[in-house]
Amino acid sequence: MDITSVSLGLAVSFDTRDDIQNPYSGTFASVNQRFYPRGLGNDNYGFSSTEIYADQYCKTWKGAVLAMQLHGMFTYGNTPWTMLPSFSNALRGYYEGRYNDKCEIDATVELRQHIYGRSGAVVWVAAGNVFPNFDHFKWSHTLPNYGIGYRWEFKNRINVRLDYGFGKGESGFVFNINEAF
Repeated sequence: MDITSVSLGLAVSFDTRDDIQNPYSGTFASVNQRFYPRGLGNDNYGFSSTEIYADQYCKTWKGAVLAMQLHGMFTYGNTPWTMLPSFSNALRGYYEGRYNDKCEIDATVELRQHIYGRSGAVVWVAAGNVFPNFDHFKWSHTLPNYGIGYRWEFKNRINVRLDYGFGKGESGFVFNINEAF
């Protein structure tokens, strides 16, 4: 089945980060409202989505950065399966697409430490929840996440990362370029 989604939207953001790819300090906040009306290429699906990010980065001691993120995505209407919110990269170690529903919220606190030369390490704790709507949100369904990672600085402030995340009953590696957020 092919699904085409065309939207109109509005995005508002606030950004004081010192670097977009690998910030050491600053704040990023964003609200993105999108509308997917029928007749605009969404013949079988009319829905909308709201996505919110709130990130904070603080230098804590020499070579260390404390990074925090609060993220949520909420859909309303007849959302197609492929457009449902899921944890994606937020909760590292959970299989992508295993947990999805019309609403998703997650929070992460990560400590990034430069070790020596081009090497660094991270540890993080996170939690997330998916739910059909706010009336059916259950704290008991919140999934924990934590892990450890290695960073190798490929170029100035561009990291190759290898993370190993643990979740409720599952774990896994994530290999990527740039920080998780």
